[in-house]
Amino acid sequence: MEEKKIVVYGTGCKKCEQLHANALEAAQKMSVPTSVDYVTDIAAIAAAGIMSTPALAIDGKVVSSGRVLVPEAIVTLIEKASDDK
Repeated sequence: MEEKKIVVYGTGCKKCEQLHANALEAAQKMSVPTSVDYVTDIAAIAAAGIMSTPALAIDGKVVSSGRVLVPEAIVTLIEKASDDK
């Protein structure tokens, strides 16, 4: 099974840290291998086309920005991304 790659984009603020923690929790709940990266570099955030943080990308596609998703919502997005392939 192919690993799902989650990237949390954020500047290190409290909301960004919370999204990262929620993404890690969601990854632990998944039955598929899932990695979580945390990008805080402003240039990398801008290069990804993100206008508001925190943002979440799954397999290179930004699926949420400007809000903190709960772990259950992240699991749903990961499962949806798996179904789209």
